[in-house]
Amino acid sequence: MDQDVTVSRIPLSHPDLNDKDIRALTRDLVNEPLVGGRMTDQLEEALASRTGQGDAVSAGTYADAARLVLLAMDIHAGDEVILPAFASGTMTQAVMSVGATPVFADCHPRTLNIAPQAIEDCMTADTRAVVATTVFGNPAGLPQLAALCGLLEIPLIEDVAGGLGGTIDGRPAGSFGRAAIIDMGMRSVISCGEGGAICTSDAHMADRCRRLRNGEDLASTRAPGPHTGPLGLRCPLTTPQAGLALPQVNRLNDIMEARSLVAATYTQRLAGVSDVIVPTVDPGTTLGWPEFVIRLDESYGTDDRNEIVQGLDRHEIGAARPWIPPPRRPQVLSRLEPKAVEAGWPVAEFIAQRTVALPMFGTLTDRDVSLVTQTLELMMQRATFRRS
Repeated sequence: MDQDVTVSRIPLSHPDLNDKDIRALTRDLVNEPLVGGRMTDQLEEALASRTGQGDAVSAGTYADAARLVLLAMDIHAGDEVILPAFASGTMTQAVMSVGATPVFADCHPRTLNIAPQAIEDCMTADTRAVVATTVFGNPAGLPQLAALCGLLEIPLIEDVAGGLGGTIDGRPAGSFGRAAIIDMGMRSVISCGEGGAICTSDAHMADRCRRLRNGEDLASTRAPGPHTGPLGLRCPLTTPQAGLALPQVNRLNDIMEARSLVAATYTQRLAGVSDVIVPTVDPGTTLGWPEFVIRLDESYGTDDRNEIVQGLDRHEIGAARPWIPPPRRPQVLSRLEPKAVEAGWPVAEFIAQRTVALPMFGTLTDRDVSLVTQTLELMMQRATFRRS
C-alpha cells in the first residue's frame, strides 16, 4: 500500500511566537484591562529602547500610527510630503488622508531606499516633511538622509515599517528622525496581527500623538488660518495585541539571529543563479529581515515575474509581488503634478516589475529553503522556455 504523503504549505510569513508566549498572554489577560494597562506600557518602553528614542506611543495599526504622526505635526491640505517612490502605499494613504499632497522621490538602485540626491529636486516652499522607509528592513542611507534633512531644516519621519532591530554602525533604525513609525503587522519582524507605534524623543510630539490616539481633538500649532487643528482618531492598541508583541520584542536579538541564518542560507543557495539578484547588506549594517525579496534580471518582465509567483503558489510556496509603486496607482496618479508624472520614477518602476518576495520567518528549515529555491529556479526556467 502506498504511503499517504501530505506536503505542507510553506507560508510567505509566520509570526515568531511560541507556546510560552501564548500561555503567558492567556494567564496575564485575566488581570488586565482589554485596552491599556501594564503590558501596553511595557511594550512602549521596550520599543522606545530598541529605537533609541525617549518615548513610544502605540496604536491599533501601522496605518493609524502613520496618520497620527502627520496629524501631530499639523500637516494638512496645502502641504507637501516627500515620499519614496518604491515603498508600500501605507504612508501615501496617510498623507492623502490628512489632505496633504504626496511628492515622490526615486529610489537608489542598490539599496532601494529613497535616494538623497532626489530629495532636493522634490523640495518646494510647501514641503513639510520627508519620509524615509527602510525598504525590506534595510536601513541603508539613513545617516545621509538625516544630515540632509537637517541642512534643509525639514523634519525627517523614519518609516521603520517592519524592520525593527536594524542598525547602522551600532545605531538603531528609528533613531535618525524626529519620529519613527513601526509596523507590527503580519509580515513584520515583530507581529501581533495588526499594530503600530510612533517612537520619538520629542516630548511635545509624543504627547500630541497620545492625545490624538485617545480620541482627543487638538488645536493647530501653526499660524492662525482656516485650519483649526486635527480631530482625534481613537485608535489604541489592545492588550491582547500588546501581550503578543511584548515577548517578541524582549527576545528580538534571538529572532533576528534566526532570520539572519535563513537569509544567509537563501543567499548561499541562490548565489549561483545568474538571473537572480539577492539583497545586499552594507558593512556595519544589520537587518531584522522582515522579508527576503529577490530581483530578477532585466531579461525578465512583469508577465514573467507574475508567472513565477503564480507557479510558486501552485507548488504550495508563499510568494508575492511586493507592490505597485504608489505614484503609479490610479488613485494617487490622478492627484500628482503632470510634470512629475511625465518624468516618472524610472529606477523604482524598473525594479518593481522584477521583485519577488520569498518565504521569510525564523523557523524555516534548510530543507524548506532548498525547496523554495529549487522551485524558484524551475519556475524561472519555465518562464524562459515560454518566451523562447
